[in-house]
Amino acid sequence: MARDLLDKALAPLQSHPTLRPGDRILAAMSGGVDSSVMAALLHRAGFEVIGVSMQLFDKGGLGNLDAKCCTLDDFQDARRVAFEAGFPHYVMDFEARFRATVIEGFIQSYLNGETPSPCIQCNQHLKFSALMERADSLQAPFVATGHYATISQAGGRWHLHKALDQAKDQSYFLFHHTQATLARSLFPLAHLTKPEVRLVGAELGLHLAEKPESQEICFVTQDRYDAFVEAEGRDPGLGEGDIRMLDGRHVGRHQGYWRHTVGQRRGLGVAHSEPLYVVRTDPATNTVWVGPETALYGQTLLARELSWVLGPPPGPLACEARIRSRSQEAEALLIPLPGGRVQVSFAAPQRAIAPGQAVVFYQDGEVLGGGWICGQTCAPGPTT
Repeated sequence: MARDLLDKALAPLQSHPTLRPGDRILAAMSGGVDSSVMAALLHRAGFEVIGVSMQLFDKGGLGNLDAKCCTLDDFQDARRVAFEAGFPHYVMDFEARFRATVIEGFIQSYLNGETPSPCIQCNQHLKFSALMERADSLQAPFVATGHYATISQAGGRWHLHKALDQAKDQSYFLFHHTQATLARSLFPLAHLTKPEVRLVGAELGLHLAEKPESQEICFVTQDRYDAFVEAEGRDPGLGEGDIRMLDGRHVGRHQGYWRHTVGQRRGLGVAHSEPLYVVRTDPATNTVWVGPETALYGQTLLARELSWVLGPPPGPLACEARIRSRSQEAEALLIPLPGGRVQVSFAAPQRAIAPGQAVVFYQDGEVLGGGWICGQTCAPGPTT
């Protein structure tokens, strides 16, 4: 069974339209199961693999000292996989870039009254930008990661699709890809499920085939994002503020608007006849606005800083749109606006549309592109 899975995993690599036997590939290795199996698979298939672990942050320099990803133990796991397979492994320092593009963006998004998505920023600015720059210096034409998504080529153009394993699909986090980056990217796990990846890891003799998965955000633990922002010394110093119903009624006080996100129910400390949810936060007035669950639903949003895999649509486009990583796509109409923005109108109301999160557009499982959700006064932004 495991041998059949190994053949199944190797088949897409052997049929890749531009990958050639012996090509040099820079493999991003976090020390987890997925990236380790990915790198070992490439080596087994006969490619020249260079394993790279990205040093993204110094735990001692962050407000949270209990980060559970990208630790020394993880790097040692990655190095052991490389050593036992017989390919080189390096740890490369990307701390400054990670701080500037991911951590600072994460903090500022909360201070702007938004809900950030740092994993997308990390993919865009580190794994498929900074890492590709390092690949150039090593004369490696390809960068491979352990993401669950599918790349194909048709009609002379590259396409990005969902992974075979819908439960593990990570295409939402990869909407920023362009033709240039897709041409150099490899996702060897695209046709495997997570249980199959572990079986392949065991077949390849990897010591960490059963290693538990790490949490989603590597530099924050226990979901205490507010504690991280506070420990980083970024409390804006506005102190307590009002919690108000949408009709203006005062119902309580909060300890900082940036400690609350759209859709939040717990931790409000407000007694009311029905459950209340955060509908929006207002940094300018230090106010948290709440309402019943029905107030969370909306049918339109604006988005900026759009990225398009195949180029922007020339006009209105019927598609499916996803507003968070764990939600399902919903039928929508995308209308281009001046300044590189779009308006998205859904056929049915969507729950908790949160500024700062990404909206990603699909057609029949193919990623068209995406952008960042903003408020009704969404400012123009760049388009790629």
